[in-house]
Parts: sequence; structure tokens; C-alpha cells
Amino acid sequence: MQRRRFLQRTTPALAWPLMAPAAALAQTPYPARPVRLLVGFAAGGGTDVFARALAQGLGQALGGGAGDAAFVVENKPGAGGVLASQAVRQAAPDGHTLLAGSVSTQVIAPLLHAKPPYTPADFTPVAHVASVGIVLVAHPSAPFDTVAELVRHARTRPGLLSYASGGNGVTNHLAMELLKARTGIHLVHIPYRGSALALNDVIAGQLPLMFDSVASAGPHIRSGKLKALGIAGPARLAALPGVPTLAESSQADPALRSLHDFDVTGWIALYGPAGLPAAVTTRLQDATRQVLASADVARRFAAQGAEPRFMDSAALAAFEAQESRKWTQAVRHSGAQAG
Repeated sequence: MQRRRFLQRTTPALAWPLMAPAAALAQTPYPARPVRLLVGFAAGGGTDVFARALAQGLGQALGGGAGDAAFVVENKPGAGGVLASQAVRQAAPDGHTLLAGSVSTQVIAPLLHAKPPYTPADFTPVAHVASVGIVLVAHPSAPFDTVAELVRHARTRPGLLSYASGGNGVTNHLAMELLKARTGIHLVHIPYRGSALALNDVIAGQLPLMFDSVASAGPHIRSGKLKALGIAGPARLAALPGVPTLAESSQADPALRSLHDFDVTGWIALYGPAGLPAAVTTRLQDATRQVLASADVARRFAAQGAEPRFMDSAALAAFEAQESRKWTQAVRHSGAQAG
């Protein structure tokens, strides 16, 4: 029955290799045509930036000496990244349709639905690509310059301070919910249809506060349009070396001890549909490792507040399961649901 279902999901043009001898299948060139790398968010966002660097590198690594292979980034925004993930889930498992997945699309989005749109079993994890820094930012006019000052300010004005996010249940929403839970402060959530819109209103002073990726917020911090209160991950970032982590803030102020292990770090990983042939997975995995070892890629990622971090297929699957356990608690606390 499994074989019959697999053949039904495969287009007629691709069905014959599945019945060919194993040796012939192993000799089938990959990629045989342009590869679509789907991104569930608009062009110019954090995920898109890293996907384009990865696509360029994979094209060079898999070009086979006869010119670069074509890896084409295709933006398919909608439903918090779910539309792109669903498109890859339904694609033929031949390696020519891939996903630049993230913690938002592969872990958080399914937790927001009573009936998840997909499960980990619907994908082949190929390789973890990067850890992505997240920063707590405020408008320059906000009456606080540090996390400690923010917490003290909010405690004296419960429910009077608002914050922006890219939508109900997205990473920057849940990061703030985690901060609220750890510190006992009460902030009002104002969700937007995308982080770019939310960030624009914080820059304009319409709202005072939000978490966002360093890739998006970094240029505005450096220009003075925003001020950075703290990095949400476990270590400072080369892109913003003067900004302490929230965990560091806990060391400076006993009232913030609950933030001693605060870690909300985004990530990007490469996925294919379920049933991706092992030979194709291995080729993509090895090429990704090669791309991430490049000093140029490391510099490009660092400038965006990210760090190349390779994991193979098995390690990525284990990491995703660990992330699911962590974010399940955050989603339950926030009460967030897909709307």
C-alpha cells in the first residue's frame, strides 16, 4: 500500500525512474532542471535573505563544472508561511522543489491549529542552515533604555504599554509572551499582518516596542531610528556587538533572575517533501555543508545577525522535535491560535 500511494503522488513524467534498477537510478543526474526553493514570506525579509544566499551557494556547489545549477528562490507568502510549506508537502519528491523552512513554519504554525496543516512526517529534513538572531527594540522616545528599565516601567503601569508583532502566534509575538511570563509584566499585544508592517509603526513611534530579527531591525538600530534593549539569544551578535543579551541583564539586576536562560533564536533549515530519495538528500546535505563552510557566506550571515550552523538530516529532525516541545509551552501560555 505504501508503494501504491507513493506512485500516485508522482507525476507520470517521473514515474519511470522509480521502476528502474537501483544502479540506473543512482546515475540519474541531479539537479536535472531548475530547482525551486520556496520561501513562505515576502522578498526582503529575514528568511528570504538567507534563502537567496543558500540558493546561490547550492547552485555553485551542484553545478558540476558545467556552469552553475539553477536554484531559484520563489516567494509564496501567506498564512504565516504555511502556504509555502503546504506546496512543498504536495510536490513530487524528486528534489526539484525544496523549502527554506523556519521555526515559524515548521514548528510554531502547526501548534496554532486544532487540526495541523502538516506534520514533520510530511517533509524530509535535509539540513539545518543558520541560527538567526532576534532583538528587542524600542522607539527612541520610549522611556526605557534597558530591559530592566522596561520591566520596572511596565510593572508600574500594568496594561498601559503595548507592543507590536508580525501576527498572532509568530515568533516575535511568542518571544514577548515568554518575556511577559518570565517577568510578570502585562503588555497589550497589537498584531500586524507581517513583521515589516509592525516594525514600520515602531519606527514611526505608533507603538513603542517589539521583538524582531536582527536582519530586519539591525539597519534601523545602526541608523538611530530604533534602540536595542537586548538580544534574545544566548550570546551577543557580531552584527550588534554592543547590545547585551537578555540573560546578561539578569546578571546585572537580581529582579531579572528569571531571564538567566532566556533564549529565543530563530533558525532556517532546508526541507524536501516526504520520500525524498536518500541519494538526493545526501547530495543536498553535502552541498549545504560546503556552502556554510564558506568565509563569504559566514560574513554575509553575520552582517544579518545570523550564524551558519550545519546539522545533517538526523540532527535536524531531533532538533525540530526539541524545538516543538519548547514552543508548545509558549503557545499554550499565549493562547495563540491561527486566525
